Amino acid sequence: MHRRYHANHLGKLRNNIPIHRLIGDVLGIPCKVREGYFRFLCPHCADFNTATNPKTNLARCFRCERNFNPIDIVMLEKRINFVEAVEFLSGIVTIHQEPNVSSPSGQDSSSPPRKGTPGSMKH
Repeated sequence: MHRRYHANHLGKLRNNIPIHRLIGDVLGIPCKVREGYFRFLCPHCADFNTATNPKTNLARCFRCERNFNPIDIVMLEKRINFVEAVEFLSGIVTIHQEPNVSSPSGQDSSSPPRKGTPGSMKH
């Protein structure tokens, strides 16, 4: 049986869940702040030559040249298919379209941590 999702729902999953929070807080992918930028261990090539863009809510690995939206990175990290990734992400978004992602550091969820700011990761 094929599952269909409305484009608005998929758009909300791609755009309303801050990718840096998804990577570090939800998926537990190793991450750090380097040169003032949020970096994460690429789930494809295992390199830290990565970055996230809060304006587009995308992540990129410069070594393997892959781009990830929240659905892509969940599929790759959890080794699940598209439908399972959409269901997983749907479970962390509340009815008000606010991400239900808790931050143990109390950081603002709208932008990744920067070097020297309270709550920034130190590695």
